Amino acid sequence: MKHVLVTLPLDESYRTRLAAIAGDGYSLQFINPKEDRDAYIKALEQANVILGEPNTEDLQFCRHLEWMQITWSGVDYYVQSSTFPEGVVLSCATGLYGPIIAEHMLALTLALSRRLPEYAVKQQQKKWELLLHDKPLEESSVLILGAGDIGTTLAQWMRPMVGKIVGIRRTVWECPPCFDRMVTMDALDEYLPWADYVLCCLPRTVQTNHLLDEARLRSMKPDAVLVNAGRGNLIDLDSLCRVLKDGHLWGVGLDVAEKEPLPPEHPIWDCPRLIITPHAAGNSMSMDSPTMKKISEFIVENFRRYVSGQPVLAQADFSSGYCAK
Repeated sequence: MKHVLVTLPLDESYRTRLAAIAGDGYSLQFINPKEDRDAYIKALEQANVILGEPNTEDLQFCRHLEWMQITWSGVDYYVQSSTFPEGVVLSCATGLYGPIIAEHMLALTLALSRRLPEYAVKQQQKKWELLLHDKPLEESSVLILGAGDIGTTLAQWMRPMVGKIVGIRRTVWECPPCFDRMVTMDALDEYLPWADYVLCCLPRTVQTNHLLDEARLRSMKPDAVLVNAGRGNLIDLDSLCRVLKDGHLWGVGLDVAEKEPLPPEHPIWDCPRLIITPHAAGNSMSMDSPTMKKISEFIVENFRRYVSGQPVLAQADFSSGYCAK
């Protein structure tokens, strides 16, 4: 008998489907770790499979774990942890967040281009005052760092709005029609000064750490827009503070930070021309949301594959920090 621990908030229909797949060979436990800590630790000790996201410090209790399925698109939290059990297969939900995160990135982009935060301030001041200059997307050049599922969805939506779109990704084997060109990270310094909009959805890896340092931020156009909804380690926030306070860049939208929650004393909070959202881009996790439905369906399919002896999908590559679809 193998033991399966489920901590995800799956509705009854998905729980029933998991139980049907499990049959008599698997024991399923549905536990909320916040409600019964003792039962949760005991289940971790027995679990061969975890469908959920345990804290890395709790992984010490996993003595029999073979496979863990998480609902996140990124795996850096576990890949970079010294406590993740060796030999355990980790799979994520890569490829399922494209629309919801792209939607948030587009919202930040449009808000900055049309100066909506400044109009919100004027509304609070009860001032009917026109801002004479904005930054229309029409005929603009867009650089998307991370042209995977999220970046490609964003490019598809922006295609009718802008001039040219260039995507940057780790490896290039094809160029989707929504991009004018696809290049590798070696071309970053060539295209940063070219772009009117730099939109980032890269994962956290050793290679992406502070990829946008002060020199690269200052190499961007003085009126460029920067949006990051990938991982917070991409941008050196101290450097970004200096760049913004010097009047460089039209505006910046951040949905992620290197340290989360972002400390209230961090000077980035007081920087001009900046929108901060609290890692909210993928936050559409109500049970009836399209994103959660896709994730739930994926988890059921991956569990079916595991039970039938097939390789599970979206396995993490611990050497690169990426997941295969």
